[in-house]
Amino acid sequence: MTSASGGSSAPGRLRPLAAFTVDVEDWYQSCVDFDAPISERVVRNVDRILAVLDDFGVKGTFFVQGRVAESFPKLVRSLVEEGHEIQAHGYSHRPLYAMNRQELREELKRSHDTVEDAAAVPITAFRAQDFSITSDTLWALDVLAEVGFTVDSSIFPMRTRRYGIRGWPLGPHYVDAANGARLLEVPVAVWAHGRWRLPVGGGGYFRIAPAKFLERALSSVARHRPAVVYCHPYEFNATELQEYGDRIPAKLRLSQGLGRRSFVERVRHLLGVLEFGRFDWLLGEWGYA
Repeated sequence: MTSASGGSSAPGRLRPLAAFTVDVEDWYQSCVDFDAPISERVVRNVDRILAVLDDFGVKGTFFVQGRVAESFPKLVRSLVEEGHEIQAHGYSHRPLYAMNRQELREELKRSHDTVEDAAAVPITAFRAQDFSITSDTLWALDVLAEVGFTVDSSIFPMRTRRYGIRGWPLGPHYVDAANGARLLEVPVAVWAHGRWRLPVGGGGYFRIAPAKFLERALSSVARHRPAVVYCHPYEFNATELQEYGDRIPAKLRLSQGLGRRSFVERVRHLLGVLEFGRFDWLLGEWGYA
């Protein structure tokens, strides 16, 4: 496959727009036991996100796991009715790099169809669970195109211990798939500061980085290319991990709980100083519609 860049100039706004995106999954099922049932915690936690977004009049994009859509289709439909964008976030939470081509195709097709059935709107964009398209599995982009996705936000544009590709383009760019289709790849926000690349797009990075640092970094990213941030419903519930007791190892509880009590405060700070909206609105402003 080959790639090419697209739009290159910032929109003429007083404040650049950034995309607020949510990977909708249930923590225990996504982090501990892939086969565990989806619990109502995910619904309650999405409600927590909506309360924060409503306070700031922000509409976002919810990348919904297929099993969540199957378990709680009314949740998905209500998000559409409230003006939020719905896209796909895998069917299970198994990493894509652990699948062969046939398994991956089945995963992506089920992801697309279950979310589209629940939302009753066309699903065109995808984000892989745990950013699990890596340099060894770039062929997964061809399978995404085969299934019918036209936009992807799965590749973390720097190498970390668990995921990411070193040197991957920081901004959106088109990838030519094997079937002749063109896929728009849109990375989440990573700040290029000198020779360093710093992860500032959300998740655990929002839990541990100071709010003022995130504000500065995301403002810089948004002036130069589409800035996409992401979070998870469970990050809006500071006490959820305590509910599992001894069912989860102490080390996992510590790593996943680090900074969670200040997470909502950091998000609220960013919503107050930066302008956020839906993923599709952001791409439209930069000429990628």
